Amino acid sequence: MATIRIRKSGRFQAIVRIVGFPADSHTFDKYGDAVMWAAFRERELGKLIERFPPASPDITLGQALERYKHEVSALKGGWLQEFKRIDCWLRHPLSKRRLKDITGADLSQHRSIRLALGKKPNTVRLELALISHVFEVARTDWGLEFLTNPRKAMRRAKMGATRDRRLRKGEFDALMQWCDSKGNRRLKVAVILAVETSMRRGELMSLRWEHTDLFERLAHLPETKNGSPRTVPLSTAAVAALVSFGPHKTGSVFDRSEDWITKAFIDARNGCNIDNLRFHDLRHEAVSRLFEKGFNMMEAATVSGHKTLQMLKRYTHLDPRKLVERLG
Repeated sequence: MATIRIRKSGRFQAIVRIVGFPADSHTFDKYGDAVMWAAFRERELGKLIERFPPASPDITLGQALERYKHEVSALKGGWLQEFKRIDCWLRHPLSKRRLKDITGADLSQHRSIRLALGKKPNTVRLELALISHVFEVARTDWGLEFLTNPRKAMRRAKMGATRDRRLRKGEFDALMQWCDSKGNRRLKVAVILAVETSMRRGELMSLRWEHTDLFERLAHLPETKNGSPRTVPLSTAAVAALVSFGPHKTGSVFDRSEDWITKAFIDARNGCNIDNLRFHDLRHEAVSRLFEKGFNMMEAATVSGHKTLQMLKRYTHLDPRKLVERLG
């Protein structure tokens, strides 16, 4: 509902009030301008209400996941992986059930079946964490305060040890030689940067030349998985790799997708007969090397971008042999 009033100054103030929104106002010199703005603003707010309506009490998990995908996941740095996780849930029989009918027993059954099928414990943990957050968003943002989060009703089962794979002796050199033999300079530089900077796969693929200062040895990441920008210091090896690959004034450093680097690394790994090594393990390697070089927790977190020291600890796997050398 719009109201136009004359202020003491003689100007016209348009006020738009819609239930569920704070009042919005703007002042104009002309009455006609105030009327036009009020009409436009009412239509604009009306469209927003249609786009983000309160959720139905009978909303299904599938409907909730679709809405969550566009309103929440799309704004995350790691949206691609979460989209895939959501698509997996949309094929699940539970997606046809109403949120209010899903219980902790349903999620416990899902966990047991997925683990029995050989899925990694952390994969299952992330699947359940997604559903838990969907329920919390539905409760806090969609007007479904009556919902009970079924994840909180589950027994917290031990999900297994964290992955601790690091590069073994000779593996890095083998990967470099394979890249040289195939003329794959792009993958070679990506692997070097991953080990030297601890950047995530998506961060590497989003790296741009205009954000990279080889003289100051810094690379700026405006967007990261955790939502905070970060400036990463570059080692001499990282700078040398970038120099060999360019440099250019502007543009994407790698000009490739996250899927490309995963597939390319698998080809290289298999070509070198290296077992059980993922590209993400290079981040474990990089963080562990920081500590072996004497970096403290806060310094390592500044480089790696971890927001909590607990998460940083999960990525740190020190080589006992290096500790023996330091013991003397």
